[in-house]
Formats: sequence, structure tokens, C-alpha cells
Amino acid sequence: MLKWLRSVKPSSKATGLTGLVLALAVSTITVFEGFAPVGWHDKIDPKGVNTVCYGHIEGVKVGDRYTKEQCMALLKKDLPRYEAMVKAAIHVPMPPHRHAAILSFTYNVGGAALKKSSVARYLNAGDVKRGCDALLLYNRANGKVIRGLQTRRTKERQMCLRTD
Repeated sequence: MLKWLRSVKPSSKATGLTGLVLALAVSTITVFEGFAPVGWHDKIDPKGVNTVCYGHIEGVKVGDRYTKEQCMALLKKDLPRYEAMVKAAIHVPMPPHRHAAILSFTYNVGGAALKKSSVARYLNAGDVKRGCDALLLYNRANGKVIRGLQTRRTKERQMCLRTD
């Protein structure tokens, strides 16, 4: 991962992400999504979705195989799309840690969920604490609290509350 991050320019117009935001988001996403080099069907999602690598979902077939380098390339390709979703939902400036936390959250729940969330509503209203605290509400799948989601949201909240 470090080799890939070193190849990212400090500020890239192509992604709209600064190097720090990108590094923070990638480190959070890769830890919480986990590395799955073989495509599988994730039934924790109510609709069920095929996924591979670090949560990549487009065009995945169960059994597809990827190397770690290919997975990092997919993540690099996916992040600008999720960044566009963040920009469409959050209309206030965010410091790098907050930006990375919201990008990680969006990568996990999707842009539509972010846009209609209390996270976006509070952040856009300037109520950072309530916006960051609202991340903790998204810890369930199929109506059940998921320990991994709870841990992820706690980490994202901590990052969100940072002002650096």
C-alpha cells in the first residue's frame, strides 16, 4: 500500500483529493473493508452484492481473483467516484481527517445514503459534533448491530472530530 500511496501526487485534479486525505481514507478503508482477493457474495447487505478486494463491487463475479496490486488499482480507480458523491452531499469545507472519515463512510454506505443522512445534514449546517456523532447511527445491517461496523464508525467519528 505504501508504494501505491507514494505514487499519488500531493494534490490531484483527477481525483480531487489531496495526498493526506487520500492516504487517510485508503488506510481506513483497507483496514475496515479487509482484503478479499477472491470475489464473493456479501449477504450482509440487504440486497446482497458481489464484492472483491477492498470492497470493490462493480462487475464482480463470485470467484474472480485479483492480486493485492490489482486490488489497490481498483481502489484508486473507485475513490474519485466516491469523492464526487461526497462533494455532491457535503457543501462545507472539511479538514483532511474529517474529509477522509466522510469518504470512508461514503465508500461503505454509498452516496445516496450520505446525501440523505443526518451526517450530511448536520455537517452542512455547521454542527460538526452532531454530524460526526451521527456516524455512529450507521452500525447495523439487516437491523442488527454489526461489531465491525460499530468499530468502523467509532474510528470514523474520531477522525471526523479532528480539526487537522
